Amino acid sequence: MKWKWILCAVLMAGLLCSCGKKEEPPIQEEPGAVEPVTAGNAEELLAKLTVQEKVGQLFLISPDALDTTQTPQQRQDPNQPGLTQVDASARNVLKDYPVGGFVCTAKQLQDPDQLESLMTRLSQSSRVPPLFAIEEEGGSRSPFAGKETFSSPQVADMATVGADGDPAKAKQAGLALGSFLRDLGFHLDLAPVADVKTDPDNAVLGNRSFGTHPEQTAMLVSAAVDGFHEAGVACALKHFPGEGSARWDSQTGRASTEKTWQEMLTCEIYPFQAGMATGADVVLVSHMTAPNAVQDGLPASLSREMITEKLRGELRFQRVILTDSLSAQAITDTYSAGQAALLAFQAGADLLLMPEDLPEAYDALLSAVEKGTISQERLDQSVLRILQLKEKYDLI
Repeated sequence: MKWKWILCAVLMAGLLCSCGKKEEPPIQEEPGAVEPVTAGNAEELLAKLTVQEKVGQLFLISPDALDTTQTPQQRQDPNQPGLTQVDASARNVLKDYPVGGFVCTAKQLQDPDQLESLMTRLSQSSRVPPLFAIEEEGGSRSPFAGKETFSSPQVADMATVGADGDPAKAKQAGLALGSFLRDLGFHLDLAPVADVKTDPDNAVLGNRSFGTHPEQTAMLVSAAVDGFHEAGVACALKHFPGEGSARWDSQTGRASTEKTWQEMLTCEIYPFQAGMATGADVVLVSHMTAPNAVQDGLPASLSREMITEKLRGELRFQRVILTDSLSAQAITDTYSAGQAALLAFQAGADLLLMPEDLPEAYDALLSAVEKGTISQERLDQSVLRILQLKEKYDLI
């Protein structure tokens, strides 16, 4: 009978343990969640995507673009509310336009729990894991400024960080910003500013640039890239080919420089080369015109001469090229959303940032692919670069 007493003791012990154990709530599957495309690497994933999904990967949009109740002008208005949660309407937009990623602004930042929920729902509504980006430069150019619900690091503006030319401070700034963003779920920071502020009256750059000397700025940009990478976050060198000497038209928002390409190579381009050599994953191309550097007269973001011939060809940058926001007045005053998207992609850009009208931009590129204006090979080149970036940061 001894074995019966042993069995009873074991059963009682199990009951006592289970009484004190908190049951985990069942995982609730998000309504409308889609079946993700599974693959072991970027090349394998590329082979599984439809043409429609490939075209979608080319777009990095604001979550506000999923809000069908707002006009493009309302989405641009900082005083209008932003999209902070995903509903059925937003999921339907993503079904029709399966974008490659999202760039969040201050409008999306209520508190860490809300942001995590937003990112989770956007991911569950995407067959390909989306890239999450944000523009966090430190100093006053922070979307987290004044948001006490976030424990954001106190990083000064880059002019202050770079004042004494110490690369250790620049690296620490990149590391602090990158670590903070990575913990929140972001994969890409649209920073650092790699512009050399050669014009002290350049109010648009203000305190955002590391400095006025190309060699010192290059050293600090390179160190900041190291910091971001140590944190496990991609970063984007901006605003290629360098807006430090640019003059702005206050009426149109357009910037222009009179410098030649050779002059830019000895100054403006230098920090970009240093950042690229350090391994920066992304270069963001501005809308600045440079009539003495290229002959096509187009904004750099739409210029094949600037992107394919100079950035890809001469400077040999082979990773992701991102446009500046295609919702900017410098673009929308002259080009429709479809025209801008098509010109930027034909110029050599991979990722198209925040088109003014997502459906129009998407449809223009899809139509160009279907008609053969854009070859499958060209499309695959850009999509593969984007997927390789996602693979590098553990999204694939």
